[in-house]
Amino acid sequence: MKIQRRFVAEKTQLLALVLLLPQHAVCAAQEISLAACLEKLAAVPGFAILADKVALGAGKNTAPRMLADPSLANNTERPVIGKWAAARADCLKANSRFGNEVYRPPLQAFSMDAENKIMAAAVELYDLKISYGEFNRRRQAIDQDLREKTAQLGRQIQQQGLAYEQADRAAREHDRMQRDIEEAERQARQQAEQAQENSAPVSRRQTFPDAPRRYQSAPITVNRNCYRFGGRITCTN
Repeated sequence: MKIQRRFVAEKTQLLALVLLLPQHAVCAAQEISLAACLEKLAAVPGFAILADKVALGAGKNTAPRMLADPSLANNTERPVIGKWAAARADCLKANSRFGNEVYRPPLQAFSMDAENKIMAAAVELYDLKISYGEFNRRRQAIDQDLREKTAQLGRQIQQQGLAYEQADRAAREHDRMQRDIEEAERQARQQAEQAQENSAPVSRRQTFPDAPRRYQSAPITVNRNCYRFGGRITCTN
């Protein structure tokens, strides 16, 4: 049972790592990678004509006047909007290699969903269906939604980490109590066995006979029958 509990605890810790690491460290790096790619677009000379209309980078520098701009894209700006949107799409495709259609890390999925919404708004801007101000307001709302989802995921990860830590602490405390109980039971058995042995009758206790004494045998005297024949002695035994 102890081995099984330890296996479950280790498996739980491994699951915590599987959940927390991709969602926190790897995803954060991927989100930074997408943002960095988008931010580089602000320095592209070919997009400079739009610099006063939209935030060309990751969208953090949208001026208040951009939010209130009622103008539509003109014939000079529309091709640049198409190229700018294509460049953003390339950043999105480069970032999408970190996942697949079955599973994407949460932060990456949030960022890709937000960027797709911005791309859809850019199409409407290009088609003259919305003004620059409307595009920027939609983009600002999309960015705010992304920040809220990211913050919520961070809180969930923190709560999961606390829950796993509490579960691990409870499992270790349970194991410690179980060891204490087993040790107490072992000592109780030893004391009972010792008491039983001490209370047994003397006659029933196991005794061992004295070792047999060793006597030294007396020298054996051999009676020999010998006869002398002149100078010759002959013995019959």
